[in-house]
Amino acid sequence: MKSYLYLSFLSIALSACATQKYPTASNYPGNQQDTQSQTPSTPPPGDYPDGNAPVILPGERPSSTPSGTNSRNSRTSQDNGRSASSEIKVLDIKLTNDYTIVKFLFTNNHKPQVQNGRQVNDGSQNIGYSTSSYLIGGDGSRTFKFLKVLGIPSVNISTQDVNKIGYKLASGKSISFEVYFERLDHGIERFDVIECNYDQFVCWNIYDLFADNPLKPVVIAQPTPPTSPTPSTKTSKSSKTGEVIVKAPEEPKQNVSVSGRVLDIKTNAPVSATIFYKLSASANAVDSVQSFVNTGIYRMSLPKAQIYTYIASAKGYIAVSDVLDFSKSANKERISKDIYLTPIKVGDKISLNNIYFEVSKSDLLAASFAELNKLVVMMKENDHMEIRLEGHTDIVGDPEANLELSQERVNACESYLIKKGIATSRIQAIGYGDTKPIIKKGTDEERKVNRRVEFVVLKL
Repeated sequence: MKSYLYLSFLSIALSACATQKYPTASNYPGNQQDTQSQTPSTPPPGDYPDGNAPVILPGERPSSTPSGTNSRNSRTSQDNGRSASSEIKVLDIKLTNDYTIVKFLFTNNHKPQVQNGRQVNDGSQNIGYSTSSYLIGGDGSRTFKFLKVLGIPSVNISTQDVNKIGYKLASGKSISFEVYFERLDHGIERFDVIECNYDQFVCWNIYDLFADNPLKPVVIAQPTPPTSPTPSTKTSKSSKTGEVIVKAPEEPKQNVSVSGRVLDIKTNAPVSATIFYKLSASANAVDSVQSFVNTGIYRMSLPKAQIYTYIASAKGYIAVSDVLDFSKSANKERISKDIYLTPIKVGDKISLNNIYFEVSKSDLLAASFAELNKLVVMMKENDHMEIRLEGHTDIVGDPEANLELSQERVNACESYLIKKGIATSRIQAIGYGDTKPIIKKGTDEERKVNRRVEFVVLKL
């Protein structure tokens, strides 16, 4: 993120990027301070005084690679991802055992501003990286937290001012920096970087990034072959003279048994539901299980060392999704997990919390698919259900443009549902622009709730 210092931009905002708080965003793990984020007092190695960015040749990689790094990449830095800002691009992506490390290059393209022969602005920008940034992959089913940044300051927009703590970069200069995130699940190779999500600001969002990150295979341990026993001539009640008694070796259990109950969140009554589950990196469901009508009990057996996502859906209820992470629980053989569903009725209005569009556009990002797929599953489970999709923007900007943008965005959501097999007759789509804000005053952070996509249940 960056701060505009041009006078012509002051009417918009001093900070060109303000961040939303998402459920997965956090500071350093364990609620510790981000002590490893670095602010250069002098130009760091990535700051090129001559203003020339380094040239990365196809297949070329930095000489220093952290231990356990996978730096293979089928795409070069020049064609890896689409940036929301022309000033920022990705140079490299590294996968270690613990981190996803994204190396960025920022170039300050602002020119000094002169009025009446007098320089009123030197074109410099104060920059920092938002602590609320995260990666999103698996078509939106998985998010990965920001951990630290090296090379420029980290900024918590809610409590800090990038104009005061940001790194000041002169006009025409470039700086590279590395951002550490949680490691991508094995098998997730395409993902987005979401630094912030505001239509009126420039955010350092990068879409459709690729990293070579193959699915981790399930290793089936082979049993140890039995040693030749010494023949026994003892007689017992359960054996005959001369019979050799050999205890067969136990087969190692390669699956985790997951069980629990599906319950009504209001009454705790058992619910008969279908649970669709898949590998987090897969676009298609692996299988599904049904919970029992009388008890709500379900059971499923899943291979260890993998990460799964699931959607639970039942007639008359809102579908829910969650994650089952077995990647770091190799010794666990049984997991208990209850699932709670919320009943729906005609007139209910439900927010679609994780819908992503390109900044100031109506292009639906792949990161939205997981949230929309829950709605698809719910509408297929409730085959008479009809809905009205409603799109809203913030109160900032031109009202007519906001109205048009909100309509185009709900149209994009409607098109996705139709492609997934939901009949057009079951969906209405209306964009309200900025006419129905949740709050009319407050900071950009507080007004983020105004930008939303909802659906209203018209028929069940």
